Amino acid sequence: MRTWVIACSVLLLIVAALLRIEYRLAHPTVPPGVQRSECLTPPPQRGEAGKDWLTRLGGRVTRYPNARWQDGYTAAGIAQGRDLSGYEKLALRDPEPHHYWQFRRNPTLAQARTFVWKHWQERKRGYLILTITGVDHTSTAHVFVESDDSGRWRIYRRQLDRWELVDEPTVYSMLWVKPDGSEKPGTALSAGEAPDPLTDELELRDVCGERIGQL
Repeated sequence: MRTWVIACSVLLLIVAALLRIEYRLAHPTVPPGVQRSECLTPPPQRGEAGKDWLTRLGGRVTRYPNARWQDGYTAAGIAQGRDLSGYEKLALRDPEPHHYWQFRRNPTLAQARTFVWKHWQERKRGYLILTITGVDHTSTAHVFVESDDSGRWRIYRRQLDRWELVDEPTVYSMLWVKPDGSEKPGTALSAGEAPDPLTDELELRDVCGERIGQL
């Protein structure tokens, strides 16, 4: 009798889990990842012009998204229906414009890296609003650290300025690196080496493991 009860309980748990998965797939709580359909095509050897890399990796660009300024750029539907009450939120903004070389030891970026990494490691949902201002351009990144509806953790990024909204390829893995130039891959930290968020950066990788940028 006891064995029968245990078997029935296990069966009910399995059925409940399957029904929950089916329900979540039919009623998504987050949008699907922005990613390419397959990983067989290698990146071009001679680099890519403009936003060719974005298109190849499945990214999207929406022109003239009716952005508005609210201590940073935002737009209607920027959260895409997410229930943000379940996300820890952090809004960061550079106090003044920076030249390119001044971003190397930027405390605002250090805070952003710490926030993203902490939530990624602890598997806690986070919503980062990061506004960066250069000498001739300002943009706001809306960054969601979250699990998708299959339970896989990811980082979904939306970059917004006055003229366009970019849904960047979704990040599924990352590591700390020492930067080695603006467009070049960094050098991974050695085993056991603690990162310095002020000088080290997070290298971001897509669903196929390809580097798609650094934070």
